[in-house]
Amino acid sequence: MTAIKRARRAIERSPCGRYWFDRAAADAAVDFFPRYLRFTEGEWAGRPFVLEEWQARDIIRPLFGWKRADGTRRYRRCIVWIPRKNGKTELAAGVALLALMGDGEAGGQVFSIAKDRDQARIVFNKAVTMIGWSPELSTHLTCFTTAIYCPALVASFKPLSGTSAGKHGLSMSGLVGDEIHEWSDGRLYTFVHQSSAARRQPLEFLISTAGERAGYGWDVWGDCQKILSGDIDDPETLVVIYAADPDDDWTLPETWAKANPNLGVSVKLEYLTSECQKARELPRLENDFKRYHLNIWTEQAVRWLPIAKWDACEEANKDVFPVGGWREMAARLQGRLCFAGIDLSSTTDLTAYVLVFPPEQEGGAWHVLPRFFLPAARIAERVRRDRVRYDEWARAGALIVTPGNVVDYGYLKHELFADAERYRLRKVALDPWNATQLAVEINAEGLEAVLFRQGYLSMSGPSKELERLVLSGKIIHGGHPVLRWNVGNVAVDSDAAGNIKPAKDKSTERIDGVVGLIEGLGVALAEPPAPRTYIQDNEMVVL
Repeated sequence: MTAIKRARRAIERSPCGRYWFDRAAADAAVDFFPRYLRFTEGEWAGRPFVLEEWQARDIIRPLFGWKRADGTRRYRRCIVWIPRKNGKTELAAGVALLALMGDGEAGGQVFSIAKDRDQARIVFNKAVTMIGWSPELSTHLTCFTTAIYCPALVASFKPLSGTSAGKHGLSMSGLVGDEIHEWSDGRLYTFVHQSSAARRQPLEFLISTAGERAGYGWDVWGDCQKILSGDIDDPETLVVIYAADPDDDWTLPETWAKANPNLGVSVKLEYLTSECQKARELPRLENDFKRYHLNIWTEQAVRWLPIAKWDACEEANKDVFPVGGWREMAARLQGRLCFAGIDLSSTTDLTAYVLVFPPEQEGGAWHVLPRFFLPAARIAERVRRDRVRYDEWARAGALIVTPGNVVDYGYLKHELFADAERYRLRKVALDPWNATQLAVEINAEGLEAVLFRQGYLSMSGPSKELERLVLSGKIIHGGHPVLRWNVGNVAVDSDAAGNIKPAKDKSTERIDGVVGLIEGLGVALAEPPAPRTYIQDNEMVVL
């Protein structure tokens, strides 16, 4: 049974003596939208806000039609979970204006809240635009930068900042909460909610898409599921969920239709088809597609680089470099400009640095040459316990085995300076968390070492560039077996802004080579381009 059907059944099960349905009130609420409001953007901008059937049937009519014995609204809170682009922000702006004027609440205070003030202003700004396009509302409401004011009722609608600080003295009569899945906690919501104690029928309208399975939003989602199932007895909350089930085939149009009630209207089939194709090609986008377009909650870390795309880079560059030719890489790149990234994540297991060689011609492929180090005493244990083929890789020359049970960084430094003799090694990147001393030693001995932080700010740009290079076949790696193993292990974290970075704690195994590759790519991309020269009239011109 879908969430919508469960919600309707929960309404039907309501004790008849406690609640009754006011058809006139439901009709009036539905009529308010096209009578007073206009759509604010896109192909519908300026047209009357006629509710879609699902909006009227599942949200507005039950929210404003069901009453208590005293004639006040049954529902004091409505939580709507729905994928992006289904018109939830426009609907929320309309509900806010209806709460401001429809109840005739003297001194009413309607607020918009979100993770921060900028997000809270999105609903507020839509309401301002609706008023500007409505001659009827414009005669009753005055819009200011930070408030919409109704002089006849001495009532207002304001966006709030994302914290509870400075919110004393509020008396909420209406509340719109946007994107619950992004809220760090529920303190602001709780503070505003508790300020409604003196109101006769306060109304809260909370809207969101799904997010990651953690934090406050995930807790609210769990409570909503329990309300729908009856495990939580909360007759004051109307829960409306449009979502695919986690077991549904996320690539099928019928699954998209199940989660997107506005498919074919504000949600375009062509757009979802394109986004689905991107997600099928790149695993990290699969979770984004499921969250934002199917309303399915996902884990934070996701598989990243498709190993098939990594392998395909060899075939794409076979005219430049032989397939499986990683052993030839060192000799063939001698004398080339390069950059290095070092990952010292562990002294008892795999440690790596990766040399990154920019293309010699614009639009060409990048070469990568990894160096991996492993303590000899760890090989047998890891082979036996974890089935990692360290012994085979060591015999093949893909690993540099160091004596003892920890990596002696002297071996790494010796190899690094040997590579500096073979190639034009411009710069070396290291994580400041555990490699500051090594950076000092490298600088003291004549190479330029820079500290490269592991946060989103530093890692996201080169991570996305690596992703682009892999998908476009612009990485020449020669099929190095240990680096390939790292690529198959790596998962990524992402933040709300769409930044990404490798997630060591959530990857299936070691990813040291990928981290070193990203660091090396990062310092290479940050390097000013080399001057280009040409001869004109027997003189050298430098660009």
